[in-house]
Amino acid sequence: MRCPVEAITLDEFTYTVNVDESICVACRQCERTCPFAAIHVEGSLRVSDRVGAHLFEPADVRADLHEVRVGFLSDDELVAEANRCLNCPDPTCVRGCPTHNDIPAFIERARNLDFAGAREILSASSSMPEICSRVCDTGTQCEGACSFALAGDMPVAIHEIERYLADRSEPKAATSEPVGISVAVIGGGPAGIGVADVIARGGGQATIFEASSKIGGLLRSGIPEFTLPDAVVSRVASQLEGLGVEIVTNTRVSLETLEDLSHSYDAVVIAQGANAPLPITAAGKESVKVTEANEFLAHAYQTIRQSSGDANIINGPHDVLVVGAGNTAMDVARMTRRLGGNATCVDWMDRRFSLVRPDELGEAEHEGVEVLFSVTVASLRPLPNGRIAATLVATVQEERAQRPKVTDKVFRVMEVDEVVAALGYRLEPELLASFPSLPVRKEVPVIKDRHWVASGIFNGLENEISRRMPVGDLSVGRERARSRAQIALGDRVYVVGDSLIGPSTVVEAMAQGRKLGKSLLSRSSRHAPSSAGRLRPPRVLISIDSPGGTTRALAMRLAELLSMVTNEIVAVPVDQVTPELVADYDLLILATWVDGMVVGGQHASAATQQLVGQLLPGSSTDVAVLLTYGFDPGHALDRLANAVTGRGYEVVAQCAMKSHADGLFQFVRDLCGAAWPDVDAAGLLKMMLDTNEVHPDDIGKTIGIRPDLAAAVARSINEVRALQGGSGLTANAMNTINELQAAIDSWRRGDSPRQQSYRASVEV
Repeated sequence: MRCPVEAITLDEFTYTVNVDESICVACRQCERTCPFAAIHVEGSLRVSDRVGAHLFEPADVRADLHEVRVGFLSDDELVAEANRCLNCPDPTCVRGCPTHNDIPAFIERARNLDFAGAREILSASSSMPEICSRVCDTGTQCEGACSFALAGDMPVAIHEIERYLADRSEPKAATSEPVGISVAVIGGGPAGIGVADVIARGGGQATIFEASSKIGGLLRSGIPEFTLPDAVVSRVASQLEGLGVEIVTNTRVSLETLEDLSHSYDAVVIAQGANAPLPITAAGKESVKVTEANEFLAHAYQTIRQSSGDANIINGPHDVLVVGAGNTAMDVARMTRRLGGNATCVDWMDRRFSLVRPDELGEAEHEGVEVLFSVTVASLRPLPNGRIAATLVATVQEERAQRPKVTDKVFRVMEVDEVVAALGYRLEPELLASFPSLPVRKEVPVIKDRHWVASGIFNGLENEISRRMPVGDLSVGRERARSRAQIALGDRVYVVGDSLIGPSTVVEAMAQGRKLGKSLLSRSSRHAPSSAGRLRPPRVLISIDSPGGTTRALAMRLAELLSMVTNEIVAVPVDQVTPELVADYDLLILATWVDGMVVGGQHASAATQQLVGQLLPGSSTDVAVLLTYGFDPGHALDRLANAVTGRGYEVVAQCAMKSHADGLFQFVRDLCGAAWPDVDAAGLLKMMLDTNEVHPDDIGKTIGIRPDLAAAVARSINEVRALQGGSGLTANAMNTINELQAAIDSWRRGDSPRQQSYRASVEV
């Protein structure tokens, strides 16, 4: 039973459900997660009211760039809001966060005013919490996935808590030892910052090549200071420099020079963002000047700074028409108000389905911006007085998924001084020409991950916080894009952020950059020992191409054995394995079976062949093949291995067998030799101990000791096993243990040449 306050429990002996309505808060987690839809909760949420964040609202916004959203003003407000969090057992807010911040953990630190501890938690998953907490679209991310929001009520103010903590703490200095990896990052925006931060903290060397004079990308050029102060961005830049990240500014790297960079760096990351503005389609647009949004914002900044905050000397456009009504459009309109002008935004979408954040829209309208929905610009024409005539017509949109229809009904004809295009951005044509597979779509799988389904994130009520969007589907789509960031699109060339998926959010771009950074470090660490002289065990994914029978039994047995030397192993049916999922792992094991007749030719099952055909070139994931057969495998094993290598993957181990006795241990040894070169003998002995009876050959071949010692070890282990369940250790048992100890001591002295490859001790 899923209940964070234990209001609903199950008696394990009588299977009776007990409900204590006095402590139920009506969060409906039990209802959302019940696999039988047998629970229904009535009534409204019973929690304290959300602590309202404070706003700076000057009577005259002209020339005023002070931050509007002030946030919490005291520790008391922080703690009060933190106390609303239920600390859910499977927190959907974490799944809704693109970078998977451990939200319940840092909120717990907030309750105790442990700012340093909270920052340590935030730094584990975020490179710039002070920025994300200010600009994230939390309604479709963490807060939209909060249990309270899924229940149709106001979520915990996660971003306000995060901001308060981040503004009052500093990340710890990097402590990792240097590793031999160097990464060139093209673009210093959110994605590039994410990559560089992870690489630097992991002991690698990151170099950011930035076209402008400062890193930040759209954080500086596309978001006004009244939303994101420049000082906050500069703080993050200073943190990167403190980590040893080399920042090369005023340097534009073209795609033609990528090959040159790849000769100097282990990896090259394209993180330059989506910079090509979408043009307006109004008739007559060529006859008038249409200003691009970022160009307008840059000029507005310069004008206000030159005025030194004196509203009386600002000379800006009087009337501005902003085509678009997203977040960037709101920024343009609000900057127009700060220049002393009037702004009108037009959006052809229905207000109910608009993509603008509710807080951005509300603040803009409060400041005097006119926002027109279900309206678009039909035509533009110049006037003799130097102004522009714009004809607006009505549109109709009945559903969110429906494209608005433009009507002939004239809504208004208006005169303006300037027209600004704020319709969004797309990938540069040069990038699309070089990488035709871009942009990657954030697709939602037909069969969703069972852990995500069990969390209840897909079963929430529609609510205004998420703008009635499916938060669960949005979150899963982001996961697939994040996984794709790990896959090279060229020889050691990777693409992340907006360059990968098109225009997205700041935190999505950063999350993809961090994902790639961790992947690059992970691959490096598999080939470089740590200070303890050990290598990191790989993350293993086993694809099981059988609902039952020998193949599944062997695959699950293999998973059981491997789990004794690593806890990072997952076994799933082949139809749930996607190319993006494969990219998340270091080793893919294809557990499949032989299909076809001896006469016609044998081959691996169709489902596994289909999966291999879908594998994305450029991944560093290794592959092992475990093939079962009934009579004769023929050339099926070699054919499957060749198909895998044909996709650009390395096959590190392969085996065809009928049953456990046919060589599963040999397959395990091959895997350990290739994927766990630093595994200790104790881990392998655990595998042997787990069998029903330990054979000398298995022991000897596994840890590489002489046959006589292997026999002694096996005999000793089996005798001790036979005594299990007795009332105590007999003299015979003590002799057995002593014999086992002596055998292992002899192995330690170096009786086997293979011992040199194992550096860890065996513990009895």
